[in-house]
Amino acid sequence: MDWLILLRKAVRVEGGQAAVGRKIDYSGTTISQVLGGTYNGSTDAIRDKVLKIYGGKTMQDKPVPEGYKRNAVGNLVPIERIKEIDLTRDEFVLHVAKQACQVNAMLNNFKVGLSGDIQAFLELSAEKYGADMGGAKGNLSLTSFDGKYKVMRCVADRLEFNEQLHAAKVLIDQCLREWTIGGDSRVRALIDQAFQVDKKGRINTKRILALRQLKIEDETWQKAMEAIGDAVTVTGSCTYYRVYERDDKGEYQQVQLDFSGV
Repeated sequence: MDWLILLRKAVRVEGGQAAVGRKIDYSGTTISQVLGGTYNGSTDAIRDKVLKIYGGKTMQDKPVPEGYKRNAVGNLVPIERIKEIDLTRDEFVLHVAKQACQVNAMLNNFKVGLSGDIQAFLELSAEKYGADMGGAKGNLSLTSFDGKYKVMRCVADRLEFNEQLHAAKVLIDQCLREWTIGGDSRVRALIDQAFQVDKKGRINTKRILALRQLKIEDETWQKAMEAIGDAVTVTGSCTYYRVYERDDKGEYQQVQLDFSGV
């Protein structure tokens, strides 16, 4: 378990950051700074204390004695001291989690099996008929004889930006300063949005590359677009498998294998 997640759980169980700080010999202010990401020093010693007191690997590996349950921070609690509603909630969550893990395993096995089956079919086809069915970049579309079902393999490049993207942003800012003098500031807001990062600190590549589609005849802007093109690097590829079923209107609808899309 991530030690910061463990620290947050400890704060909830102990009733506050000060209480946790007393147990690991740090102030409540330090705990607050660590959890808020504003602590300036090294957190290695704090991490070691948290893992030692609130649940290191050795503690998690110890079997739970009969009549006890382990709480969120690794402490053993007698079942008789646990509220009925907490036991009922625990039973429900464990039941749902077990089912979810089983479904996840089924999907994983399906994907692995599908990948191997598609490759085996391609090799058989190539050997028997000399047909190249892979397509560009390994993309592939297979349709049933009646056209009702379609299986697709899509290979997409994983794109990232290097340091030249910063040069592009400088040039774009230069354009915006010239264009928005006494004008509409919403133009700047749209550009700034394209360069925003998500919670994981990643830039949305689609938004950035979409800027290159804009037909703007400006020398500085063109240099900025060239810098964006130079900043793109391919760091790998992702393979996606999709299954489609044709509806009564003759349109293919994707068979949802994503939990949120069902």
